[in-house]
Amino acid sequence: MKRQGGPVRLGIVGCGRAAREHHLPAALSCRSFELAAAADTDPTRLALAADQFGIPRRFFTHRELLEAGEVDAVLVAASTPSHAEIGLDVLRAGKHMLMEKPLALTAGDCDGLVRAADGAGVKVLVAHNSRWHSLVVQARRIIQEGSLGPVRAVRSTYTHARHAPGARARHARQEMDGGVTINDGVHHFDLWRFLLDTEITQVRCDSIASAAYDDDTSTLSARLANGALASAVLSFSTSAASEVEIFGERGSLLLSLYRFDGLRFVPHTTYPGSLSSRLRQASGFLRALPAGFAALRHGGGFGGTYKAMWRHFAACLLRGETPACTLRDGRAAVAVALACVESARSGKAAPVA
Repeated sequence: MKRQGGPVRLGIVGCGRAAREHHLPAALSCRSFELAAAADTDPTRLALAADQFGIPRRFFTHRELLEAGEVDAVLVAASTPSHAEIGLDVLRAGKHMLMEKPLALTAGDCDGLVRAADGAGVKVLVAHNSRWHSLVVQARRIIQEGSLGPVRAVRSTYTHARHAPGARARHARQEMDGGVTINDGVHHFDLWRFLLDTEITQVRCDSIASAAYDDDTSTLSARLANGALASAVLSFSTSAASEVEIFGERGSLLLSLYRFDGLRFVPHTTYPGSLSSRLRQASGFLRALPAGFAALRHGGGFGGTYKAMWRHFAACLLRGETPACTLRDGRAAVAVALACVESARSGKAAPVA
């Protein structure tokens, strides 16, 4: 448990790009954490992170870090296949934990983590950082206020250019890090659940491979428990996009998460290409411009998600707040991705278990 007085002593397990570029700068920015120790099986990654962030204690395994007993909380940012083993050891050691997504690669591993956390008496947060995007926060409020009316459908696009030279090889094999459907799809499966306060009950998915990836590009359709339908395009091999569009009986709401002005509501009485609609879009862009420049100085909308998430984690540890993305939330997103993988293999719709 956290020592009394002073910052939370943080241990880092997994010193790759996600930790160095996103998590550690965000953790330091909220001034509640002290980077006390780091562990990585790769000496080069370990030295790179520890030197960059001035981390004093360095270990080659997570067990050595935990046995040293000098941390209050642990960031698990190692490869996904190791999440279950590391997470269970962190929980058994009685340490708070922030776990990268996807939670794990199997439902059994996810369930094991949920069971272990139930009796551990510690705070656990799953890093579905998009929940803390400023546009997502605004969109959830708009939906909860009823501005869209009953939701009929959802459309997602989540794509990257990871086919370029130097793309991360760990995503190549589906059993290593899940491929595009598990590794990337969970972001938007979690957003569907978070934005609409509902569950995903059934999916039908098609996937194609490429020279680099077992699961390079996939498309899917889904049924939600609230009666709405959903669809998504996921890919490692095209330009970057992260969009969610929610269609309600009173209008549609578009979130384009890589744009500072990427929130647009279109009433059901308006055509998006009309002059009045175009003028509203232009006016909205100009109104958002000052905030957009401010966001860029602080890492942009995407960078801001990590800072907001780490501030929330600090509030959970220091003020007893309830984690806003639990292990059960992480498990639910993985369950959808696993059903997609099963559907792509069988050619049939699959229930989400």
